[in-house]
Amino acid sequence: MRTHRHGTGRDGTPGPGADRTRPGGPPAPPLLALQRSAGNAAVSRLVADARSEDVVQRSPQPSRPPSRTSQKSGDSQETESSQESAHSMTVADRRQIKFAQDKDELLKRVGRIRVLTTMPDFMSGIRGFLDNIEADMRAGQPTGVDEGAIGRIIAGFHDPRVQGHRVQYAWYARQQGKEGFQQALDRVAAASAEHGQLWAKMNSAIPTEDASVGRGVVLEASVQGRIFDGLLFGLPTWSASDALAALWKRLSTTYVQALTGTVTAHALDGTVGSSVLSTLEWPELRTSIARGDVDGLVFVVYHSHEDPSGGPAILEPVESFHVRTQKEFEDLPQAPADQAWRDKQRVIDQEQRAALADIHSREEEIEALDEFVSDLFRRHGRDLRFRDTDTPPNTRSNSARESPRPDSSGAA
Repeated sequence: MRTHRHGTGRDGTPGPGADRTRPGGPPAPPLLALQRSAGNAAVSRLVADARSEDVVQRSPQPSRPPSRTSQKSGDSQETESSQESAHSMTVADRRQIKFAQDKDELLKRVGRIRVLTTMPDFMSGIRGFLDNIEADMRAGQPTGVDEGAIGRIIAGFHDPRVQGHRVQYAWYARQQGKEGFQQALDRVAAASAEHGQLWAKMNSAIPTEDASVGRGVVLEASVQGRIFDGLLFGLPTWSASDALAALWKRLSTTYVQALTGTVTAHALDGTVGSSVLSTLEWPELRTSIARGDVDGLVFVVYHSHEDPSGGPAILEPVESFHVRTQKEFEDLPQAPADQAWRDKQRVIDQEQRAALADIHSREEEIEALDEFVSDLFRRHGRDLRFRDTDTPPNTRSNSARESPRPDSSGAA
């Protein structure tokens, strides 16, 4: 029977030729021992001279992981190889790869909102938008805007069965298959729209967490915002494509237009004249306030300070203002405009995006648990039994009531 390269059969046991020696000569020394005593050349000669049926022996010494030096050498070779491969790619190649990755992620996110995949107009809008973005990416410059595709996307998001500008993506994905979902969707959408959340220059982690706890809604975590959030499709920035910029303008505008009640804005150090909050969202809110649909804007200013343990910067709310007029908005504190502040802001933005990724990860874990429990009840609901355990009998509180310590106030 032929044996495997290391002298084992198919089941992993030593083969019949595992201990054979070369005929007509002394036993062949183990390769590792030969290499240590005579070098690589001797090993090469031994392997070249060996008969085809001979088994290459391993050292009888126990196996052990490679040394840190050899591990580092191997890692360096792999790194150098990957770097050479990266250097061999053109900018166009890297953009195409990133476009394909973001396209797949977009379609995966769309697929989790099942009703969207049943809307032909919406899906044709997605395809048209992707074609538009791919043309921009390949040209390295804007090639125009497919307004029809964007319009079909927005119409799908605002379908009464979705209400994607008024509810959180994670909530929708988790609840969509449950009985009475449409009625629950109407209630949650109305309640969420009363607690809109905006942000400026600090990313959306804090408002997203607030919205999740308070049953509000923030654009980047809504159905229509979450599906596109963080996807640049190979472009350097979202404003590098007129089509991508136009889509986000429609997403932001329609989100703000649907808000009612009180809206909260979270801002790093104050207003920035060029921010989306100042140029697009506040003007829409001002119109809604004048119309009576929105009570006002609560503008919360955050300052950052270093984490003593060396973690990401800590953002702390320090001031809050209630804004209803243009004059009140103009009187809000303004963030510094110097380069040092912009550098700090970019770091904070990246740190908050990482925090947002953690939030989304937790939401996915909750969704997976929810699906597991729901499936468990569907299959075994009649057989499940639950015990009333308000306070387990072996807890400190119960034992304290039953057997108080002699020196406690409850002792006799």
